[in-house]
Amino acid sequence: MTWSTRIASVTVTLCAGLLGGVVFRLIGLPMPWLLGPIIGAAVAAMMGLPSGLPRWLRGSVLVVLGLMIGSTVHQSTLAHIARWPVSMSAVALYVALCTGGMYAVLRRFGGFDPVTAYFAAAPGGFVAMTVLGGAFGGRERSIALTHAVRVVLVVFTIVLSYHLLLGISASPHTAGPAPVLGWHQWAELALIGAAGWLLGRLLHLPSSAMLGPLLLFAATRVAGFNPPSMPRPPLLAAEVILGSGIGAGFAGATLRELRQSILISLAATGGMLGLSLAFSLALRAVTGIPVETLFLAFSPGGLSGVSLIALALGIEPAFVTAHNVLRVLLILFAGPLIFRVFKGSTPQT
Repeated sequence: MTWSTRIASVTVTLCAGLLGGVVFRLIGLPMPWLLGPIIGAAVAAMMGLPSGLPRWLRGSVLVVLGLMIGSTVHQSTLAHIARWPVSMSAVALYVALCTGGMYAVLRRFGGFDPVTAYFAAAPGGFVAMTVLGGAFGGRERSIALTHAVRVVLVVFTIVLSYHLLLGISASPHTAGPAPVLGWHQWAELALIGAAGWLLGRLLHLPSSAMLGPLLLFAATRVAGFNPPSMPRPPLLAAEVILGSGIGAGFAGATLRELRQSILISLAATGGMLGLSLAFSLALRAVTGIPVETLFLAFSPGGLSGVSLIALALGIEPAFVTAHNVLRVLLILFAGPLIFRVFKGSTPQT
């Protein structure tokens, strides 16, 4: 791909995403700068326009997101962590039930072969499951499209339901004047972000660009240091770029493929979200943690997307992110291992 093509892809994707955000903002929909770019960029991609964002741009946004979530952690957060193990211990059961249920739906109603259905059924690990599924002989395009539709449906369902049913929209902390940081404070944030990203890569963390800075920033706060918080306005830029990136993932998909994926994913994702609600209600009785917090923690969306929603809505970002990280780790490590045990096959090289 030439530089001119890359520049065109980035320009078209971001412009289409921004246009979608403006339209959603004018209509008055919740979180317009996330939902609008998903639709705007997806429409542009499916029209055949050059689409896509470079990994460094997405990585940079994830660093900012990690710093912003990390800034919500304080020493007082440790007092609440004692309640986390109960809910986190339920994540493995949730992943197993979600995967098994969606596998059955994809096999019975989607006509997927066993390999494709298995890797498309995982409630997370979009890229890894697509690559591994193809390596084991599955249909990569079907796996990728199923995951993409799941991610979009979950994001829209969470944002709209929280807005319409609970009256929860963007956190008021995202509004108002932004704090003015000096160059030395920006340098401190840049240092934590860069070091955290490197740490995440060395530890092979999923979404290392987000989790590394998040963990490092949180560690400095808990240790008693007081690094400056990332100003809130960059959150809007993060929403536009991440939303546009999700939408660009539909490049090459035909309307027929998309219609089939949406129909089958509506049923499967609806079942996943129903299971999320059931777990949330049960764990609310045991832990006392609010249902809206638990529901986000057990939502089968993309790691960065769900974390971004929790941050934007002001719903315990650290708690939500911790549970979603565990969900993704279980999928990435246990998913392929279980498949090998039951199928007795190895990836094709």
